[in-house]
Amino acid sequence: MAVKVETEKKPGSQVIVSVEVPADQVGSSIERAYQRLASRVQIPGFRPGKAPRPMVEREIGWPALRREAIDLLLPEAYNAALDEVGLDPIDLPSVEVQQFDRGQPFKFTATVSVQPEVTLGDYRDIRVARPRTDIGEDDVDQALERLRLRFAELHDVDRPVQQGDFLVVDTHIMKSGAILIGESQTSAQLEVDRERLVPGLAEGLIGQRLNETRDIRVSLPEDYPRPALAGQDVVFRVTLKSSKERRLPALDDDFAKQVGRGQTLAELRQEVQDDLQEAAAHSDQQRFENEVLKALADRVQVEVPDAMVDREVTRQLRDLELRLQTQGIRLDRYLEYTNTSLDVLRAERRPQADQKVRLELALETLAEREGITVSDGEIQEAVHKAVQEDPHPEHQREDFQTADPVKAYFGHQLLMQKTVDYLSSIASQEPSDTMESPAAPVSDTAASRSKREGKRKADRPGKT
Repeated sequence: MAVKVETEKKPGSQVIVSVEVPADQVGSSIERAYQRLASRVQIPGFRPGKAPRPMVEREIGWPALRREAIDLLLPEAYNAALDEVGLDPIDLPSVEVQQFDRGQPFKFTATVSVQPEVTLGDYRDIRVARPRTDIGEDDVDQALERLRLRFAELHDVDRPVQQGDFLVVDTHIMKSGAILIGESQTSAQLEVDRERLVPGLAEGLIGQRLNETRDIRVSLPEDYPRPALAGQDVVFRVTLKSSKERRLPALDDDFAKQVGRGQTLAELRQEVQDDLQEAAAHSDQQRFENEVLKALADRVQVEVPDAMVDREVTRQLRDLELRLQTQGIRLDRYLEYTNTSLDVLRAERRPQADQKVRLELALETLAEREGITVSDGEIQEAVHKAVQEDPHPEHQREDFQTADPVKAYFGHQLLMQKTVDYLSSIASQEPSDTMESPAAPVSDTAASRSKREGKRKADRPGKT
């Protein structure tokens, strides 16, 4: 289809595409629209398809015929315009129809976001010192104490409540002398822990005896899960029904056998130290990479389109919803508990999303400049490994594992990690352990354009 196209660049990596379609194409689209709609029209006194065209058109109505013709012609004209100027939008267009009439050219504008131009400074001078955390005896001792807490046993006690005891209580929340409806619990279990309980409640429980009822005055924090009570002064009426103390196992060879990490305490200590050192090394690597990426972010200039930020925010909120589902919590209930809204969450996450998109654009540009790629075999291996670690039946299906979106996701993740790896080897002035030397550098052109050739979706654009 022959179309006339003009483009105008706008801030935020947006382009206004002005399109003009010849009048003969308009006539053809009106004819196609008529043929589609006429079959649905019944004119009294005429057999289907035998009524005069003027009568059928009057029955259809010009607004409906025009709308159908635009729906047929607009996607074709839009895609032809993109081919004409070589644009590759990253989102659906915002379309404004300016003219569509019989015997006249069809004129419309489409505002689209495009892959932004990335200006990346010299990253080869990035230098970051690698942190190194050494695990000492005190670290091992603390880890062993935490392990003892996990294997502790609870025993009934008949004495005043102490810090760390586990209680079974009946509770009521009172305000102005009245028990609040819906704020009572029977046989509730709690640990006397100042860090976990409402401020002042643990102190009020200490010294309480079995079957004793106490009124404990507290000020509820501003982030209290019940918004109506947040920041309020209330009274907890607590009746103690049972009390248990935690008894820790002795730190000896028998404990090592109980834990299943060796036959002696010395072997247990060594295993714990190895675990701590491995975790510390991982944490050190994360801190190192974060500093490297901060240095890269300082060397990139790019106008991030709102569409890309919106997409990243949506992805983050979808991940949040999935994590909540694994805990049996619906997103709407989470919003209620945290006294927030979806709009507030989106606004809070935009700065972080903008920074993430900005950094990924920089990494994509670096990867293209250095010739860093990911092979199909690497992608297949990553998908296979992920599926083996995820028992979800849906993920075991062959069509899921070979689906283009799945392969694209893992391909992108692998490319980002290989690029971070490569940049880390430069920043630390030592060879990377996880990637081979890249191919010869390619053109310095922004990574965006060539990578997305041919990937434009032929979605039908919306009209305004």
